[in-house]
Amino acid sequence: MIQGLYAITPSGLEENDLLSKTEVLLKEGIKLIQYRDKFLDKKTFQEKARLLLNLTKKYGAKLLINDHIEICLEISADGFHLGLEDYSSEGNAEILRKNKEFITKNLICGLSCKWYKELVVNPSENEIKWTYLAVGSFYPSNTKSTIPETNESVKRKFLSYTDKPLVAIGGINTKNIKEVSSLGYSCFALSEALFKNPKHVLNEYKGL
Repeated sequence: MIQGLYAITPSGLEENDLLSKTEVLLKEGIKLIQYRDKFLDKKTFQEKARLLLNLTKKYGAKLLINDHIEICLEISADGFHLGLEDYSSEGNAEILRKNKEFITKNLICGLSCKWYKELVVNPSENEIKWTYLAVGSFYPSNTKSTIPETNESVKRKFLSYTDKPLVAIGGINTKNIKEVSSLGYSCFALSEALFKNPKHVLNEYKGL
C-alpha cells in the first residue's frame, strides 16, 4: 500500500549523514525511502544505495531507486522511481523491455507526472505497469522545477483521474501537509523538510 510519509533523500548528503538521518526516519516508522542524488557518479551512487538497502531491510522498509533502473536491479532494491524523461530514455527503455516480466511481478514502480492530466489518465504502460503516480509540485520546491499548482480544485480533481495511488510531491512541509491531506491525498513525498527535522514532521503528520 502506497500511503503515509514517503521520504526522498536530498542530494549531496555525505555518507554518514545520509545513513544516520535515514535511520532516524526508519526508527520513527517510515516505510518507504527513495534514494535520490543528482550529483553522484553511478559507482558511488550504487555503493551508497547498497548501504541504504541494508538499512531499510533492517527496519522492514522499502527502498526505491531514483532514475537508475539498472542499479535497482543489480542491488535487488524494492523498486524505482522515474521522471518521464528518464522513462523515455533509450537506455532505460531497453532495460525495461529485457526485464519486463520480473519488474512487473516484483518491483514497485513510480512515475512523476507533474501536473499533466493526460499522463495521469493514461500513463505509458507499454513495458511495465506503474504501481503509483506522483503529481506536483504542490508548493515551491528546491528539488522540483515544476511550477506549483495553486488551484485547490485542480489538485483535488487529479485524484479522480486514476485508480492508481497518487503521491503528492513538491514543497510539502509541516506548514502545509494538513492542507494537502484535506484535499484527499494520503501519500506525501517529503525531502528536505523530513531530513532536516524528522521528528517534528512526524509529530505533525500524526496530528492529521
